[in-house]
Amino acid sequence: MNTVLNDISYGSHKRQKADIYIPKKIKSYSGIILFIHGGGWSQGDKSAHHIDCQHFCELGYICATMNYRFVSEEISVFDELDDITSALKAIKAKCTEFGFDIKRLILSGGSAGGHLSLLYAYTRKDESPVTPAAACVYCPPVNCTAADFLQGNSEEFDEWKYSLLSNCCGFKITKETFLSKAEQESLRKISPEAYISADCVPTAVFHGRHDELVPIEHTHKFIGLLKKLGIKNDLLIFENSGHILDKDPETALMAKDITKRYCEMYL
Repeated sequence: MNTVLNDISYGSHKRQKADIYIPKKIKSYSGIILFIHGGGWSQGDKSAHHIDCQHFCELGYICATMNYRFVSEEISVFDELDDITSALKAIKAKCTEFGFDIKRLILSGGSAGGHLSLLYAYTRKDESPVTPAAACVYCPPVNCTAADFLQGNSEEFDEWKYSLLSNCCGFKITKETFLSKAEQESLRKISPEAYISADCVPTAVFHGRHDELVPIEHTHKFIGLLKKLGIKNDLLIFENSGHILDKDPETALMAKDITKRYCEMYL
């Protein structure tokens, strides 16, 4: 039977908990998949990825999923990235207790979780307790500087959008000042696209054709930049879905197959 370790603490905050899934039959003794939940950086729970952990655990891969502190006036995206580092330290230590020397990491998640996965893989590789080897993400925000990011089809969510972006980057953002140099630079610092280089890890992106929050054009540009630098990449489009990716069940299975292939190649 697979072993499940719930609510492993990695800090003093109530949100700093992680779950670890260790398969009975291990396929990779030195690799792990970490799933990071979405929810606009300000809500959600690790339980959203229990099914994913169970699926890949059955395939023989050690998996983990984590909660992290939500953005606020005191907590930014950078603090959430720090949480990933702290969680990985605790996960690695717990795996060591079970006799596994975890060295390689695949990061996965959707929406804000996909964004954090990319940002961590692209900017925290050198300090991570477990070296990021690849990222497989769903509908990730990649360019937070764009005016159409989080906009949807109306201005109904303006107040929410600029308040959230302010908390994410730790810098006051308003509709009137959004395009100013200081605001754009702050938003660029939390945009995975800004960190694309020849050192980026292999990256798979799964995106809804009709995504109303993260325009698919952003992902096409992002993938184009990866291709230009020769970074291994995959792009899978959910043709009938929006941001939730709920209308293409066959494509969802294909996304899992691509993630499995990345596990086989990089863990």
